[in-house]
Amino acid sequence: MSERSQVLAALASKIHGEVAGRVMERLLRVGEATDEQLSQALGVDVNSMRRLLNELYESRLVRYRRVRDVEQGWYLYYWRVTDEDPARILEERRRRTVEVLKRRLEYEENNTFFRCPECGRKYTFDEIADYMFRCPECGAILDAVDNSTAVEKLREAIRKLEELKFE
Repeated sequence: MSERSQVLAALASKIHGEVAGRVMERLLRVGEATDEQLSQALGVDVNSMRRLLNELYESRLVRYRRVRDVEQGWYLYYWRVTDEDPARILEERRRRTVEVLKRRLEYEENNTFFRCPECGRKYTFDEIADYMFRCPECGAILDAVDNSTAVEKLREAIRKLEELKFE
């Protein structure tokens, strides 16, 4: 297997699990296969395989072509490994993760939180003010939450990811 192929298989395995790595290795070996063929070859039920292939597609690790089966009238999907550079895939994933973390940081910084000591649910000030700071689930008095540690961890994760470049 080429270095690029090994990177793609390892990436699929790390992101989506061991079966995803095996799917990538199989596709790299055979070139193209249907979900049924992959399911049968790897001993995974068809619905799980379809779900996994869609996850791999969302991660831009595989592509497909759709062909209409004339006899049965439905579509067959032929899956293959993407021709995209793994560094670009990783860079896009890094960028999206930073965006999500920044939104979460903004949410954590702009809200005051309360937690129920009984059921453990977490609420914002706006959610709970109308309930007189009692848990709407169990009625317990809520405790204020210090989220400064979470804010600091988010800032650190964002900083590290922004320093990291794949292209």
